[in-house]
Amino acid sequence: MKYVCEVSEIDVGEMKGFDIDGTRVLVLNADGEIKACDGICPHQEVLLEEGIFDGCLLTCHSHLWQWNVQTGEIEQEAEEDLKFFDVKVDDGKVFVIGL
Repeated sequence: MKYVCEVSEIDVGEMKGFDIDGTRVLVLNADGEIKACDGICPHQEVLLEEGIFDGCLLTCHSHLWQWNVQTGEIEQEAEEDLKFFDVKVDDGKVFVIGL
């Protein structure tokens, strides 16, 4: 389990990328629920933090691949799964499990 950030650093509907031990991790605030996924698009290694997040759908800006961050499911265009990590929030701190 790795500490990533404070919950207060990521407003509702926002996302932020972090380098954790050589892995780019994207932390998202999906309607008050903190989610975390691989920060690099599996298609062409584009930073997903440069994409679009509407609070539910994460869209890579390069080729418009999309994933539903609530379910982890592929949405339109995406041809590969995005790796999601388990998250623990404790005393306002975000920890990612499985790194």
